[in-house]
Amino acid sequence: MRIRQDGKSSRLLVLLTWVVPLALLLLSGCVSLAKSFPDKHYYALDVTRQGEPGVPVPGAVLEVRGLFVSPRFEGKELVYRTGNTSYESDFYNAWFVSPSAMLTQQIQNWLRNASLFEHVAATRSYLDATHILEGTVTALYGDYRQQGEQKAVVGMHIVLIEDNSTRTAIVFQRDYQQMVELTEPSPDELTRGWNEGLQQIFIALEGDLRMVDLKANNQKPVSER
Repeated sequence: MRIRQDGKSSRLLVLLTWVVPLALLLLSGCVSLAKSFPDKHYYALDVTRQGEPGVPVPGAVLEVRGLFVSPRFEGKELVYRTGNTSYESDFYNAWFVSPSAMLTQQIQNWLRNASLFEHVAATRSYLDATHILEGTVTALYGDYRQQGEQKAVVGMHIVLIEDNSTRTAIVFQRDYQQMVELTEPSPDELTRGWNEGLQQIFIALEGDLRMVDLKANNQKPVSER
């Protein structure tokens, strides 16, 4: 014998068969509809100067101003070069602090440990600087244009300015760039490559600044002594 069901009975049967069990599963925590996203990771550059410090020039005070970072690399996300004119930023792998603040601190630490100057101060210091160091970060990216030939690229343009009561003039400037081969295209390996490249730049910069006659440049006029 066949039992005839009306529309209301059919809807009730569907509700009891599917909707109610699904609701019970959701309430019990057995089913999760939350979408899983990759974890975000943060990185920082850290370069340590090795070796003995030099003998500082008496009276030489260096003010290190905040490095300007090219707009292509000033964001918090790591940047990859994928073509001759194409770049990509990585939302899930980023700098812990801004590249400008991070690199400015690294160059301050290096030059302070090198003891080229009697004092190395940050901007807005109460010390009267005899020299000012400014710079632009021209490159800070992973070069992924050729598969199997990935590189960490870092570049800077550094300017040293003499600043005393008689004149303000550029006494040294140079472009630096390093490309370090990577063993794999990972953020960890890329950060290692940047650290290595940055260390090579700072070694070259320190050697160049030792060739500048800082002692002659920091003398005050006789009338002001």
